[in-house]
Amino acid sequence: MDRKQSAKTKTGLATGIKNSLAYIKTFVDDKGVAAVMPSSRYLVGRTLRAMNFKHAHRIIEYGAAAGVMTRKILEEMPKSAKLLSIELNSDFYEKLKSIESDSRMSLYHGDVRCIDLIAKEHGFSMGEVDVIVSGIPFAFLSREERTELLTKTSALLKPGGRFVAYQVTTHLIPILKNHFREVKTQLEIRNIPPHFVFTAIK
Repeated sequence: MDRKQSAKTKTGLATGIKNSLAYIKTFVDDKGVAAVMPSSRYLVGRTLRAMNFKHAHRIIEYGAAAGVMTRKILEEMPKSAKLLSIELNSDFYEKLKSIESDSRMSLYHGDVRCIDLIAKEHGFSMGEVDVIVSGIPFAFLSREERTELLTKTSALLKPGGRFVAYQVTTHLIPILKNHFREVKTQLEIRNIPPHFVFTAIK
């Protein structure tokens, strides 16, 4: 390895450590953040495959965090597609602004529990969304809040549309089955912590 490659590797490693430490600080400071580390490439890959981009032209992301998943969604989605990413944490929201230059993406700082109003404000009509992907910790919501959010989520999706959620526990399975005709579950252990990826089809 020459000096340039060595310096590049060290810089990349330092940046990765810096980003991880910043993520941990946000996790400690904000009890609404569920993950202690950014999503691994394995979790991102599994989630993206579940989204099925072939027919994904209207996409909504719940809980974009620092944008690890968001950037990959923008890489994979069709050029004509539109992405609405929502993030509640102020620190994460500020980081996300760096990728908002992509004209296909709209970024919103707020609470996904108001998704019906947020979607309408950004031109996403009920029954017309292809995919909704979520990294928010549903376990932190009350049962009533989970039910209300999933009801709104289902209403936004078109027939055959997908809700893809990556979560630490399996608590969502019963309630997903109440709102969607088909629910698939996968486990990705190559992540800290390991995550389940649920694919719910309307």
